Amino acid sequence: MRTETTLPACKHASDAGDPLPGFAFDPSDPWTRTFQEGLEGAGLADRSVYEVGIGSGANIVHMLERCGAGRVTGSDLDPRLPLLAQRVVERDAPGLAHRFRPVPGAVSLIDTREAAAAMRGVDAVVACLPQVPDPLDTRCARFCAAYLGGAEEERCRVDDRIAHYYPWSHFDALPYNAVGLGLIEALLRQVRSCAPRARIVLNFGCRVGRETLSGIFRANGYRPTELVARVVRQSECTGIGFFAALEEASRGPGEEPGFVCEFYADPQGRSPLTAIEAKRILDADPAAPVYHEVCVVQGDPAE
Repeated sequence: MRTETTLPACKHASDAGDPLPGFAFDPSDPWTRTFQEGLEGAGLADRSVYEVGIGSGANIVHMLERCGAGRVTGSDLDPRLPLLAQRVVERDAPGLAHRFRPVPGAVSLIDTREAAAAMRGVDAVVACLPQVPDPLDTRCARFCAAYLGGAEEERCRVDDRIAHYYPWSHFDALPYNAVGLGLIEALLRQVRSCAPRARIVLNFGCRVGRETLSGIFRANGYRPTELVARVVRQSECTGIGFFAALEEASRGPGEEPGFVCEFYADPQGRSPLTAIEAKRILDADPAAPVYHEVCVVQGDPAE
């Protein structure tokens, strides 16, 4: 279901002078707005929720106020953000702040003992995680160079990297890492281990296609349901060379197309582009308008 509904923005963390990193959730950003709209349809009322990657805390406030979540726990790879999120919740939803408990420190997915303990028994896990391999990852750089004739152009600021990219070679044992979803698959497996009855709600870029996104849920024991989607402009901070290399690597005999990614030349999503075509446009003009969809997908345990 595609929608253009606009959500009322929460206060931005930096409005109160908090040191908000550039990669933390901004309620004015279409990715965040889409994610929050999807969360409203995820059945979180009176439920216990764990957010992986809490950012500024904007989603915590939204889940407590707009979704009626009973209790929210969360963690982040950046150790600054749990404390920032706690301040934001105390400021923007003071009457509900007692329902939020941040997990301190740097937590990658749910890889610490405290995070795993907090995850057990929750009703839902929500996350918006990177789905593009880091072009500075050695294996990714070799892959792009082999199929594009050169390394992917570096577009990301250093402090924004964890929001846009993930270390591709670290997840090579996972099947969906081949299409840039290794971090997502690792999370699905960890949730199945720690909270096997929990619903999982993920915010995706649809660049590798809905069939692939549905497939990663089913392969890891979840029934997928799309909650909301909208077309957004491709971020200037995230390169798309990996997706173009995927298409080049999958070409069949006689240059027949293989795996095709999903981009658009217009904000309505009516003029499809392959990743190769989209990259050619952006290489000629990095400010050129190129679009793709983002969607929120809910996965329920298949058993």
